[in-house]
Amino acid sequence: MVTEYGIANLRGKSVRERGMNLIAISHPKFRLWLLEEARKLSLVYRDQVYRSVEYPEDLEAWKVTKSGLRIFLRPVKISDEPLVKEFFYSLSDKTLYRRFASARRDMPHSRIQDFIAVDFSRDMVILALLIRGDREIVIGLAQYSKDERDRTAELALVVRDDYQCQGVGTILHIYMTSIAKKRGLVGFRAEVLEGNLPALKLIKKMGFEMVAVDGGAKEMRIIFDQDEARKSG
Repeated sequence: MVTEYGIANLRGKSVRERGMNLIAISHPKFRLWLLEEARKLSLVYRDQVYRSVEYPEDLEAWKVTKSGLRIFLRPVKISDEPLVKEFFYSLSDKTLYRRFASARRDMPHSRIQDFIAVDFSRDMVILALLIRGDREIVIGLAQYSKDERDRTAELALVVRDDYQCQGVGTILHIYMTSIAKKRGLVGFRAEVLEGNLPALKLIKKMGFEMVAVDGGAKEMRIIFDQDEARKSG
């Protein structure tokens, strides 16, 4: 299904997935109404969250990693719940623990909504995807949440185990930094477990400095170069 607002591949999808895909490519004026009607008919989750902020299509981009892997970066969509859920369930216990500091493996709908129902005027979630025919496979996810008090944001990212150490994390970090600068942020914060050596190595390479240690986690921070940030804007 194609509209002027996007493309929805409905093949092999559940009724709920089809509903969310069709709402995502409908006219923005009618999306909230369509979602309310779908809720009444139990075609989508009754607690389904919707953000009225327009999808930032200009942030879609192709990138090539240091290992030669060609990946597609794009903001998450409200219809991406199955993709994001599949991604989290593909992660090892170690990778999940390093990302969430928890051994919890379940990813219910209520938890997934934190990653797909995004207010792009404030926050950002970018997916790193492999495109295989008409199928998208998530191999990385980066997220920042803006702190209005000081115009910094908390950054977190995770890469699927079989694609780690191939440059995906670096690409995501560089891309998120570029987006943040263009949107007027002045820096990032990140909390990294002391035992997460690959993540610590990456963010130190990107210029982060340690500002505190709390309960086995290091609080890292980077303040962007202001002249460079103004040029990016």
